[in-house]
Amino acid sequence: MTDSDKPTVLSALIELGRVDSQIALLNAQKKALDTERAKRKQALDAQALKRGARSKLLDEKKVLNSREEKSIKVERERINERRRALSTLNNYKLQQAAEREIDYVSKQVGQREELLLQLMREIELLEKDMAEIDSVTKGLQDEGAAFEKEATETLESVETRLKEYTAERVRHAQVVGTGPVLMAYNRIKDRFPSNPVVDVLNRDSCSGCHMKLGPQVVVQISRGDVVKCPGCSRFLKLPAE
Repeated sequence: MTDSDKPTVLSALIELGRVDSQIALLNAQKKALDTERAKRKQALDAQALKRGARSKLLDEKKVLNSREEKSIKVERERINERRRALSTLNNYKLQQAAEREIDYVSKQVGQREELLLQLMREIELLEKDMAEIDSVTKGLQDEGAAFEKEATETLESVETRLKEYTAERVRHAQVVGTGPVLMAYNRIKDRFPSNPVVDVLNRDSCSGCHMKLGPQVVVQISRGDVVKCPGCSRFLKLPAE
């Protein structure tokens, strides 16, 4: 690398750092959108699972309710038949025994009816709960649709800008060349994607790691030398006036 090439290489490194910082920000924006999309899907999936569990329980309770209603109806009809049959009994003791049996069965049926009422209240609460779940799901779907529309537009813009920055990066990388400087820069970029090239702060320290620098470093950068921070290894540049 000749002295006349060094300012061009340093300038290209500075531009590479600027471009790569923008690329890192755009990729972070894409990642944030993907994370938000996954979060919204997870919320919808959770509501679907919740609704599925409620629906299964509701179906089971409705089947039980229907079966119990029919069973109680049959028992009530049998009780009424026994009461009608009392008049045909001529034996007093048989009548007393039949009445006790009817009272006992009636109490059992009454208890079952109380349980049936409780079951109906549970069904009502489950139906209300499912309606609330449906309402929440509808809200999440509406929000998701609006988010998807905005996210799609944002991603299109991001992809367009990424293509532009990628093309610009190729141009600057060509100026730097394929030698050790670019290899070193790429290693630094992998460690510090948002700021592989940093300013010299107050002309005496690295703005990346705040390590103190000697005055010779500023002189080297001023004449266009490619200089790395001895602390964090990032390339150094003088701040723009």
